[in-house]
Amino acid sequence: MENRIKTGRDVQAEIQAWVRTHEDATVELISKLVSFDTVNGVLTGTEKELQLYLQQVMEQYGLATDLFSPEEVPGFREHPAYFPGKDYSDRPNLVGLHQGQGGGRSLVFSSHVDTAVVAAGWERDPWTAEREGDRLYGLGTFDMKGGLVASLMALRCLIELGLPPLGDVSIESVVDEEFGGANGTLACRLRGRPADAAIIPEPSNLAVYPASKGGALWRVAFRGTTGLSFSGETVINPTLAASKFIVFLDEYERERGKAGGPAPYYTDDRQLPAIVTRVEAGDMQALLNDVGPSTCSVDIWVECHPGVTEEQLQAELLQRFGERFGEHLIQGEYAPTFTKMIRFLPGSEVEPEFPLIGMLAQLTERVTGRQSDVTGAPFACDAFMFNLYSPTKAIILGPSGANAHAPDEYIEVPALLQLVELYALAIVEWCGVAETA
Repeated sequence: MENRIKTGRDVQAEIQAWVRTHEDATVELISKLVSFDTVNGVLTGTEKELQLYLQQVMEQYGLATDLFSPEEVPGFREHPAYFPGKDYSDRPNLVGLHQGQGGGRSLVFSSHVDTAVVAAGWERDPWTAEREGDRLYGLGTFDMKGGLVASLMALRCLIELGLPPLGDVSIESVVDEEFGGANGTLACRLRGRPADAAIIPEPSNLAVYPASKGGALWRVAFRGTTGLSFSGETVINPTLAASKFIVFLDEYERERGKAGGPAPYYTDDRQLPAIVTRVEAGDMQALLNDVGPSTCSVDIWVECHPGVTEEQLQAELLQRFGERFGEHLIQGEYAPTFTKMIRFLPGSEVEPEFPLIGMLAQLTERVTGRQSDVTGAPFACDAFMFNLYSPTKAIILGPSGANAHAPDEYIEVPALLQLVELYALAIVEWCGVAETA
């Protein structure tokens, strides 16, 4: 690690000691944030109360705060990355800022404060954080209130140790990231000066992700004709084409898994999900149906690598489906139609030479004692708002845990403490620090 301190202070040892003595405070703050219901309602949300509480915490730590509605940001709705149809009433973004004295690079930590829905099967109260051994359970602990708190505690650590950063350090708590939101992240990109780099504390199990996948959630509708053939009418049951499409998706996912993805981050990637999330046909309100449905819809989530557009992904699906089960299924009046359920999330990546990547890899090895894994994220997220729509390059690096978007989500506390240390050292190395004590 480059020595950015003029005296003989062992900065890493001081940070480690501070992190150990503040373990309870770190866990308590995560637990408090978990207690706020911030489930993303797709079109609406309830993040305000948490943001007001977190604003008080940030100000107690000596940060200047900016609490604002995405709607008040100039150019927000006009931006090409804006996705319409969302209601941002009482859904403010929050930014905490430590303004450096100058002479260092700036850094932003960007976390979303909304969570996925409560999945079926939770064995504990999702909004009451519960620690069992090294695990802290609770909705949003892993994705991603834990990472948000880790970044905040890292900045607090340096300030309290008398090592304030020379460059500006911002902690963003954005709304509406889940379900392809990302408008909250966009609003922050349009407000204020762009930082020299960004770290996104999405769950990475302490791996360094300079790239993230893309994805689309479509409703694919198959049309047919209904009724009974009493007089020789031709009846086309759309569930037959839909069922073939479902079979095709399973084959398509397995076929794509045989080959790796694009270099340098996805050459060994063998997972590109293409999954069915919902199927609907017939009158679901009727006690029974005695004829076939006129329509059958299949909701699907399909991921892609960086560089693939929404149009290319849809065209590939249709082409492969036609090749597998016949061109007649994708042509004519009964061809399937695609309706976008959320925004298309494009994949994005940062060039390998970007200096923050190597720095984070070296610091991860120093903190954990094991070789860092630098690869592409196995998921889609809002990193594209940085990498495609701003001059700020964003790297994903976040906590260890499991069960994101699933029952009994948890974060691993020992790795969380390592993450606080890692973030603090990253600020030291990237931003530089002054010495006041």
